[in-house]
Formats: sequence, structure tokens, C-alpha cells
Amino acid sequence: MMVKRIVANSVSEAMELVKQDLGNDAIILNTRQIKVGGLFGLFAQKKVELVASVEEHPVVKTVQPIQPIAPQASSEPRPIKPVMEKRPSSVESVSPKIVSFASRRLPEALRAYEVLLAEPALQHEAEALYDLLVSTFYKTNDLNQVEQVFAATVTDSIRVTAATSRFIMVTGPTGVGKTTTLAKLAAYYRLTKQQKVGLITTDTYRISAVEQLRTYADIIDIPLRVAYDLQEFEQAKVDLSDCDVILIDTAGRNFLDAGYVEQLKKRHDFSETDVFLVLSLTSKYRDLEQIQQRFDQVPLSGFIFTKADETTDLWAIYGLVKKTQLPLFCLTTGQEVPEDIIWPTSAEVSRMIVERGLR
Repeated sequence: MMVKRIVANSVSEAMELVKQDLGNDAIILNTRQIKVGGLFGLFAQKKVELVASVEEHPVVKTVQPIQPIAPQASSEPRPIKPVMEKRPSSVESVSPKIVSFASRRLPEALRAYEVLLAEPALQHEAEALYDLLVSTFYKTNDLNQVEQVFAATVTDSIRVTAATSRFIMVTGPTGVGKTTTLAKLAAYYRLTKQQKVGLITTDTYRISAVEQLRTYADIIDIPLRVAYDLQEFEQAKVDLSDCDVILIDTAGRNFLDAGYVEQLKKRHDFSETDVFLVLSLTSKYRDLEQIQQRFDQVPLSGFIFTKADETTDLWAIYGLVKKTQLPLFCLTTGQEVPEDIIWPTSAEVSRMIVERGLR
């Protein structure tokens, strides 16, 4: 297959150049607007770029010669009209075949990636990733190279972070696993890091949440304070001032409740605190976007993603980190405390996302 990139002033001009260079059987793989020339992005000219392909060795049909017909003796010979080959219509002779970009048709060898490009989390990146996949494949003709370049692009977009303050708060909607995640963090800092840990919970809406966290605190042997308002919250921080790390649990509420974040702000002091938004990877990406937008009023330090073991789709990590420029703090992969929590690097997260996506 021969692939050629055409740059012209308009689509019609580009199509004519495709016809001249590759013929009427060419297929347009991609069309997009680009800017050419200029200085530091100024005075650049708008152009149209077409990527077209054509088979290098088209099949040539053999035409059998026409046998002359002998005239009948009883009649005068009539001139034989030559058999004319049917000419293609004007549309066929002018326009090469076009593959719509909206359908994101990839070369046959890359069809596994088409499902990925349809992911809602990749909506804003799909065109750039499409171009990357196609150009890499035609340059290298190596599927391993394509996957490596694809994974490297994902890696470059993912940042991870560590806690920078001794106050670590987890927040988010109900049902995402905040309390269990907090218990895992407490066990990690207490048992693995050998640090003195304290717990504060402001989740007084559910009695079971307080009792659950109290059970974890007793098992790990760390102090717990319950705060019902901002004043008690500040007092709890003073009571635990000798701790190396103070973990803060917050109430989970329906994220569609417009007053939820305002109540959160009234009951907490976010100063000198790392605030991590906890999100479940089993949720719809559209819902995750709305949750993040709801919590945009809170000074977030990054994300904690839970239930990574319950889904094959991890693209929400890439989509949210890329869109918000907020880093990833940790991932949870089950209900076991303290085992099911990981602190991956950007490359490790990228490998998890791509490998699951291409299964």
C-alpha cells in the first residue's frame, strides 16, 4: 500500500492532487485543518492536510479481443459498431473513495484500537490518538511499536503525587469506599511507614460509618476523634497534634445535591491539608466528570481511584487526570485492609490502562 500526505489550500485542491498522484482508486484516510509557517504561531496560513492511500499493484483485468462477425450472404454487410467500454460517471472520475473520519476507521491491523477511540474518556484526545496510531503504523509497520508509542503517550499525560502535608483528607460522593480507603491509608502509614497516625471523622450522617472507622482504629491501635462541626474539627486537630499523619474522613452524599460541597466547606478547614477526591472506577465517565466539577470549589490535591479490580475499563484515570491536570495519589484494588492499595508510577498506571483496554 502506498500512503501519501497532501497539503493544499482547500479540500478540492487537495483532492485534485490526490487524483493526479494516486489516481481515482485512492482512499482518503484522514482530513484535517493545519497551520503552516508563521513565527511563534503568528501569521500562520491555514491549509488542508489529506492522508491518502492506494494499492501499489492494482489488479488489471484482461480484455478478450472481439471476434469479427461474418456477414450473411442474403443481406448486405452492415458496419460493425465497436464495443465501447462503459465510462464511469463524472462523480466516480473526480472523487477518490473517502473513509469518514467520524467512523474512525483504522487499518485492519489496528482495528483493536477503534473501541478505545470511542471511549468517552478519550473524546477530546481521540483525533490526536487516531493520527498517532495511523502515522506510527505506516512508518514502522510494527504493531509492537504502535503499542509502545501509544502507551508512552498515555504515560506522558499521567502524573502521580505523594502527600505533602501531615493532614490528609478524603472526600467524595457516597458509596465510593472513602472509609475503607482511609483505613488502608492508616494501616500503610502506621504499619509500613512506622509513623504515628491519628484519625478524624466528620461523617456523622451515618452511625455505621463512625463505628466502622472506630473498629479499624482499635485494630490498628490509633486514636480517633469525631467532629460534628467546625469548632470540634479544629479541636480534634489540636488533640492529635503529636501525630505524624492525621487522616480525615468526610461524609458521603449524593453528588447531585447542590448544597453538599457548601456544607463540606462549612465543616472543614482545608488549610495545610492535602485533599484527595475519591472516585469509583465502576462509575460512568460522565458522572465522574460531573462529580469532579462539583468538587472543583474544594482545593483538591489529586485523585484516589477505587474498585480498580471490578472493571476492565481504566480509561477514566487517563481522561480525568489529563483534563483536570490533577495527579493520582493511589489506587485501591479490593476490600482487604491493608493489602489492597497500590502506589503506582506513571508508567505502571499507563501499562494497566493500555493492557486492560486491548484485551
